[in-house]
Amino acid sequence: MQPDGSMPSNQPPQSIPIQVNPVQQPMQTQPVQPMLYGTTTQPMMAQQIMIQQNGNGMAVTGLVMGILGITCYLLGWLICVTWAVGWLFGILAVIFGHLGQAEGSRSGIGAGQGIAGFILGYLTILGYIVPMLLLGGSLASL
Repeated sequence: MQPDGSMPSNQPPQSIPIQVNPVQQPMQTQPVQPMLYGTTTQPMMAQQIMIQQNGNGMAVTGLVMGILGITCYLLGWLICVTWAVGWLFGILAVIFGHLGQAEGSRSGIGAGQGIAGFILGYLTILGYIVPMLLLGGSLASL
């Protein structure tokens, strides 16, 4: 059915002329001469592409590791496997958090994320050390 509501006819569609204007030739450039030993030529100017980094990867990594460390520590009381690897995330959060905070204080981007990352990392490590100290002290008094 056609847009006007009538039935389509069995006639072929009308032909459409293809490009009738001639194609323009590209502009002629000077021929490139081979470089001979001892000749001086002007150096070619190279374009430099600058990619601007809009974030602080170390600080983000520290924050993510800190969140994973605290989560694994808290879930570790229910799921033993996460408790066994949570300390590793805590150590990585401290390392990446300090590196990210230092980079963020220089560049002005992500210093707060770095601080949050190493604080979460220290809290995770503290959550593992304090129970061990309390259990060690109570076992020594027996």
